Amino acid sequence: MIIDYVVPMVFHEDEEWRKNFPKVGRYYTEKDQMEFVRYRSWGTEQMLIQLVKKNMPWVRNIYILLAQESQKQDWMDEEGVRVVYHREFVPEWALPTFNSRAMEMFLKDIPDISDHFVYGNDDMYPVGRLEVEDFFVDGKPCLHMTEKVFPSHPNNFQTACMNGLNFVAKEFGLKFRDKWYKNGHSIAPILKSTCEHLWERGEAEIRASVSPFRRINNFNQYIYSWWQFFANEYVDKVPNRKYVNVRKPLEEVEATLLDPEMKIVCVNDHECTPDYKKYGEVVKKTLQKIIQK
Repeated sequence: MIIDYVVPMVFHEDEEWRKNFPKVGRYYTEKDQMEFVRYRSWGTEQMLIQLVKKNMPWVRNIYILLAQESQKQDWMDEEGVRVVYHREFVPEWALPTFNSRAMEMFLKDIPDISDHFVYGNDDMYPVGRLEVEDFFVDGKPCLHMTEKVFPSHPNNFQTACMNGLNFVAKEFGLKFRDKWYKNGHSIAPILKSTCEHLWERGEAEIRASVSPFRRINNFNQYIYSWWQFFANEYVDKVPNRKYVNVRKPLEEVEATLLDPEMKIVCVNDHECTPDYKKYGEVVKKTLQKIIQK
């Protein structure tokens, strides 16, 4: 089975990239400022690629999604790494975009993307050895959905998720309000055919969900996993994984990354972090230890 790895990246200190930011000013809000959590780099991007090569050696190509040429780093010329600029897979009407949710709607259009691929954010680290069967079994994605109570006062992310969940669920005669399903915030297996099916079924709704910055009416890449779940086209298993964010003590973040039982660890940034650079340095040193094992 041919499997590609897809990861979006952004380097917020790039002056050329910054020049394009206000061009979509009518969507701009204070929370979308360039120094905000969703844009800042921890300097671990190259280490992520090294970990993919080390612990997922069966990956054919690693696709790095970048806004423009000025974002490209010298180390991205490594063998097995393919840089794809937004304009190569996101249609012109949706550009420029500073919204990973919007980009996720067009993953199927990445040039030469494999029929089976995995998608992860740049804070999701494969810290242990992973096999193809951790993501796909008999061609089906490996998922583990947990039923959760939906918050009475949802935030932007949760509201967007509920919108996407109901977009998918209506094909199966379902409607959600007080509960939802979560597969965990981790590297996700995706089928290109599932992406294409949802576009064929609901192109107008997907197009309406796309915006340059994050909005509550966005869908995100979870729609692909939800469709597999409702269609019963999945295998109920996932590798050992854990989500931590940088509101946790530094010692806990480091211990989680070094836990020999962990296969994937997401170290999520947060706007309330007093000194994210301090956390970034600890994460970088810890990842280097894992790479050198």
